[in-house]
Amino acid sequence: MTLSSSFHLLAFQRKVQDALQSVERTLELERKPRLAADVDHTYGAKYRLVDLTSNAAIIAYMTCFEKIGLDAAVLKSIDKTKPATLRFSSSTSCRFLKEVKVDVPLERSYEVKEETIDGDPSNDTIIAKTLKAINHITEFHWEVEIYWHISVYSGTAVEDGKVIKSRRCKTDLITQSKGLESTTSPPIELSLTWLLQQIDTAELTSHFKVDTEDDKTKTPRRNEAVQKAVDFSADLQQWSQSIQKSFIRERLQSILQKHNPALPKPHTSTIRQLLGIKDQFSIFNPILPVLMEESAPSDGDYGSNEPDFKSIIGMQCSNDGNKEHNALLSSKDISKLLNEHIRTLEGAVCGIETAWPSDSSESVLSSSEATLSLLISHLVDLSNQYSETMTYIESMMENQLIAAIGKRLTPNDLDKFV
Repeated sequence: MTLSSSFHLLAFQRKVQDALQSVERTLELERKPRLAADVDHTYGAKYRLVDLTSNAAIIAYMTCFEKIGLDAAVLKSIDKTKPATLRFSSSTSCRFLKEVKVDVPLERSYEVKEETIDGDPSNDTIIAKTLKAINHITEFHWEVEIYWHISVYSGTAVEDGKVIKSRRCKTDLITQSKGLESTTSPPIELSLTWLLQQIDTAELTSHFKVDTEDDKTKTPRRNEAVQKAVDFSADLQQWSQSIQKSFIRERLQSILQKHNPALPKPHTSTIRQLLGIKDQFSIFNPILPVLMEESAPSDGDYGSNEPDFKSIIGMQCSNDGNKEHNALLSSKDISKLLNEHIRTLEGAVCGIETAWPSDSSESVLSSSEATLSLLISHLVDLSNQYSETMTYIESMMENQLIAAIGKRLTPNDLDKFV
């Protein structure tokens, strides 16, 4: 079975094709961006394409992390001689306030007629009374404090970790039964060690590069560097989805469901809206396996234009003047795509801050929870896109080899070929 055997190539191609219009508007170049398979290029260019898209992924990840507090100052303060961990923690504490009896009129009513007879038919009377049903409900009032935070720590020094994002919310909760308990959820952790190894924290640049001289490097995808990058993207996806599941779907949903006053008021925001927050915005994904189709002469110099990175970190670029890199996006092109990612992400965050309750409110669901949901959902998209991009590059090479030698290849065939 090949790496691309379970890869949905057509679906990925359609997704990238849909993004190309945004790419063309962002770059504003005479050269047209195309899917890599649609542009003539050398085998060496595939390695550089992997380097570019991997660095773009790292920078895109860091753009999201910056929104949750992992800024340049925090990044530089992390001890890189020890393993670094990103930790999400949450807890709920409950304090009983009072018990209240509430009478709730029901919709149904009853009509009762009373007749008085005194022996004289002319004095007989009939009185009709309408009786309404009343439901007697006992309410239990609680003060609930929800606290969640994201921290970074080195080694095993969890208690010395730096909190980079948090929210503490106190709200009143009304139930119709006793038994509300304080809870603390198990922490959700993500190792940042690999990510930080790819970043020069002094220069604030990403420097991922496949070692083509390593005997273990078989193809642009089948090598140790990319495998570790794909492993990190899988861990990142799992971390994000775990927060979605345990914190949003379970903890916050449970709190909202337990709020059950006798005279309910509709929630202004719901878990469904929170989980679907990403779909309300169009956030550009800069991890794209695209090359440039020349319609005009190119200077052939990959690093000739000075990039303008607005992201927390930039990209280390080699200016080797190799003509086989002509089809690649320049460092300035890459910086434009990453800047577009920042612009659209910041637009989404601003939209949330306008539409959702402020984080200082008593609302269980505020702009902080909505922003968190947006960022972790987008991180899932970014990690998926990176893994699919690496598989696309491998499948592109595989299809080219099939076309050349006329049969489907196995990993053993690739080992012999390369």
